[in-house]
Amino acid sequence: MSLSDETVYSKLNALNETQEGIVSIAQWVMFHRRHAKRFAQLWLQRLKESSAPRKLNLVYLANEVVQQMKARKKEEFGVAFAPIIADACEVAYRGSSADIQGKLRRVIQVWRQRAIFDVDVLDRIDTRLDDVDKGKSSTTARRGLGGGIGGATPAELTRLAAAQSKLNNQLTHSTIALGSAGDEYKKWMEADAIPPPAVYVARLSQLIKTLDIAHAAVSDALSSRKELIKNLESLLETNKTALAGEESQLKGVEEKKARTDDVKKDVENMLLSGMTDDKNGDTAMRSTTPDIEPPREMVEALTPPPAAEDPSFQESGPFSFQQTPPTKTQAPADLLSSMLQYGNYSKAPAAPKAADNPMAGMEGLDADVVAMLLKGANSSKGNGAPVQAQPLAMDDDDDEYHP
Repeated sequence: MSLSDETVYSKLNALNETQEGIVSIAQWVMFHRRHAKRFAQLWLQRLKESSAPRKLNLVYLANEVVQQMKARKKEEFGVAFAPIIADACEVAYRGSSADIQGKLRRVIQVWRQRAIFDVDVLDRIDTRLDDVDKGKSSTTARRGLGGGIGGATPAELTRLAAAQSKLNNQLTHSTIALGSAGDEYKKWMEADAIPPPAVYVARLSQLIKTLDIAHAAVSDALSSRKELIKNLESLLETNKTALAGEESQLKGVEEKKARTDDVKKDVENMLLSGMTDDKNGDTAMRSTTPDIEPPREMVEALTPPPAAEDPSFQESGPFSFQQTPPTKTQAPADLLSSMLQYGNYSKAPAAPKAADNPMAGMEGLDADVVAMLLKGANSSKGNGAPVQAQPLAMDDDDDEYHP
């Protein structure tokens, strides 16, 4: 019994999330275990085109088929799903909610516990899912740091991203179509036994349809790749033009920087030479021009000169209170002169001793005093009695000298 793609797609479209629906379709799939490889390719294609909840249902279907066949010691579906199961799990995991991702993780954990697939296959699945989680975390971090701008695709790469996504889808279609066409071709063109002509014609007609599908899928992938290359070349040409302009700008900036640096050095040299000239001029002026000290003002000395420098100073002997009796009789005029000298009347000149000049030393005295002195002098001459000098009076209360 042949298995067409339309039949497989119709069964997959009828899949629901109930246990009964998954088990019934799994039984139908296992019945066609001879087409396990083709079913796996069509299953992957339908999974990529489905929504997140239907992707989870398709994974449940594959889990049911693979586990049941392994329990029956049949490896057809295990071998058919092993090359594509990592890609299928990544497609179902990416973009799904946290609840669906947790259920997918649970299925993969059951596969590891029951050794449904080889360890390297399970490791590839875990690596793909971990990469999806890391990419989501890094995108969230970039958006948090950049305010939602860091994770956005640049405008120049939008067309490239769309062309690359289209090419990836076309490559998936072409891979599945080429695999199916290759199997059919070997089966009917390289078989040792040829069926009856009527049956053979029908099989060849089906093979031609399969090859047409593969041809169309490969043509679409080729067109998508050409479109991607065209966009890449356009972006490359744009960047080459921009590169030439930026190199020219860089050269202009370097020239301006070099010129500015030269001008700066010239100005610095001018400043240094000017400072050197100023220093030399100041040094020459200081060496040729003598220092002129301003004349000092004449200031009268506040301290009197020493007594030894005074020409009128006469050093006297030690003072003594011992009274010396007079040896000769002094005339009244001489006595008056002596009294005036001890009384600090320094302005009166000393009376001359000449007897023939009785008026000597009496200049400036009152007439009455002069008459009295002259009278006394005449009487002393007539009597011849000596006049004794009175002793110096001393104050008994203190040691102050009083004349």
